[in-house]
Amino acid sequence: MDQLLDRVPFSTKRVGPRVVLSYIFDYVIIIVFFIGFLILDTIEPYHQHFSLENISLQYPYAVRERIPIGDALLISCAFPAVVIVIYTLFIDGIFSHHKPSGDDSFGGGRRISGRYRWIDRLWELNCGILGLLLSQSLAFIITQVLKNATGKPRPDLIDRCQPEASSEALKPFSLSNSSICTGDHAILKDGFRSWPSGHSSSSFAGLFYLSLFLCGKMHVLDNRGEVWKTIIVMIPCLAAALIAVSRIMDARHHPFDVISGSLLGVFMAWTSYRQYFPPISEPWRKGRAYPIRSWGAEPLAPPNQAVADNHDEGTIPLRNRDEERMDRDDVPVNSEGAPAPPPVNPRPYGHQRRDHDDAWSRSSGEAVSDGLEMQSYSGKRPDVAPT
Repeated sequence: MDQLLDRVPFSTKRVGPRVVLSYIFDYVIIIVFFIGFLILDTIEPYHQHFSLENISLQYPYAVRERIPIGDALLISCAFPAVVIVIYTLFIDGIFSHHKPSGDDSFGGGRRISGRYRWIDRLWELNCGILGLLLSQSLAFIITQVLKNATGKPRPDLIDRCQPEASSEALKPFSLSNSSICTGDHAILKDGFRSWPSGHSSSSFAGLFYLSLFLCGKMHVLDNRGEVWKTIIVMIPCLAAALIAVSRIMDARHHPFDVISGSLLGVFMAWTSYRQYFPPISEPWRKGRAYPIRSWGAEPLAPPNQAVADNHDEGTIPLRNRDEERMDRDDVPVNSEGAPAPPPVNPRPYGHQRRDHDDAWSRSSGEAVSDGLEMQSYSGKRPDVAPT
């Protein structure tokens, strides 16, 4: 524990106990959720009554699924984790900042490319993986609770059930229960867990989270209309949709189960992403994770308020809404009454010269705090020397 509280990798700053305790419970909660899921999986779900004449329950039982649960977890959990690791450690910042020149550095911190230091990249990696695990664990535990509580029959329940031929429940227009079944108990037990779809919730919890992560990092909503970015961030959503659709093809779920599970996964992904990252609708934040939090400390004011008068590129929007309005009434005119030409701007909007370091580059909070713990805001940028 002493080594854990000693210092941050690639940094000379010490980590206080409040910072560690502030985040250790995030991981503890995630672990508890996964353990709770394993416990719920052993519990017998509620068994709804069903009719043997219900044709929506007469689909054949698929012994081999198109996408087994193991493959689904690799696609929806392992793949997003790998992408987050590669992006945060090797790609993040390349398209967001000018290349550093000379001895331009953040306290001598080491970085790979762009203006981000190793400690910033490690912090982004921590928040990215933490959000992914939170999204998946929430989706798993909520889905399993709803499955056990509802006990909705799957489309292939009758084939799983293998009802007795001499049962009284075989009479027309009557409801049956699991007591007439002679099939394997483990297979029958899972046959009452149709709603919501676990594959659907898990796939969207992981892959839609990845889409949100890439949206923030690639500034998709910066109003520049770069279609290739949109295509990239939509690929994980398409993969999640294909996993969800496969459950209908295998007759494991009804369409309503898949839609419900997908929406649940989307909501868990959005909720988890917003715990650690700003909205993707604010592209000037560049998808950088929130600064380090700690208990018992007053939070810092948002950097965009601290440098609003400096017009720093890292804190102003990436668009000029006034210049984009095509029906303005306040368009300047010349002496002849014709619209005056726009003022010459030597640098395109969003590419102004940086007079100071980018506040949003320092997502770890090291450069704006003492010992990685938040301090009272004094109204001046702590990383800018007075002139």
